[in-house]
Amino acid sequence: MTREVPSAPYSDETLVAYLDNQLSEPQRAKFEAQLAQDNVLAQRLAQMSRSNLPFHDAFGAMLQQAPVGKLQAALDAIPDVPAAGSRRFSRRALLAASVSFLAVGLLAGRYSTLIESEDNWRVRVADYMSLYTAQTLADVYDSAGQQKIQLARVQNTLGIALRPAALEVQGADLKDARMLHYDDYDIAQITYLDVRYGPMALCITRSEHRDTTAQQSEIRRGMNVVYWRNAGYNFMLIGHSPAPALAAHAAALQANLA
Repeated sequence: MTREVPSAPYSDETLVAYLDNQLSEPQRAKFEAQLAQDNVLAQRLAQMSRSNLPFHDAFGAMLQQAPVGKLQAALDAIPDVPAAGSRRFSRRALLAASVSFLAVGLLAGRYSTLIESEDNWRVRVADYMSLYTAQTLADVYDSAGQQKIQLARVQNTLGIALRPAALEVQGADLKDARMLHYDDYDIAQITYLDVRYGPMALCITRSEHRDTTAQQSEIRRGMNVVYWRNAGYNFMLIGHSPAPALAAHAAALQANLA
């Protein structure tokens, strides 16, 4: 039984049903009568019908930084649709859903809010680190006494005790520790100068979760990133080192800071 089409304003689902010829004759006549006198509805329908828009070009930059592992896991979790007796989904219906999800992201201010909220601080850290060069850290005063003062400040703010010995990274000099702030996040940034690959940073912020997660990798602003969670803190190591080298550094730091 075909359900009655609701009165205006029409939902995206109704527009999709119209485009896919899934309305009954009375429903179609009612919809077209409204369409003839409603310019906004006509514009929405025209936009919905453009299934050949250059989405790849428009969202290519986002796709390069998308959390592929998480998205693939979500897709793998969707059960197969039975071959018989199942509801069929049209290409335009999937397009309508995608447009709706993108609209939610735009209203929220940035597409990254579609991802887990605790991912957002890594976006901001990557933006900040993309401005660093070797010269940025070359003249940083990195005496043991100064580092002790800075790490004490980190402990006072975040409640995490850090020792210079536990922060050592092979092939990189520990430079300084400072506090950053983004939205509701206080972020500790411990910077290094890698002799081969330039600036690198270990960043730490509080987490709402107390569990420990395995290390995961991603690329942000052309830099490799390894991140994990342990005992109520999020950790992120970012730099220009090759992914295997950065993963090895992160593993050593995670072991030392556990």
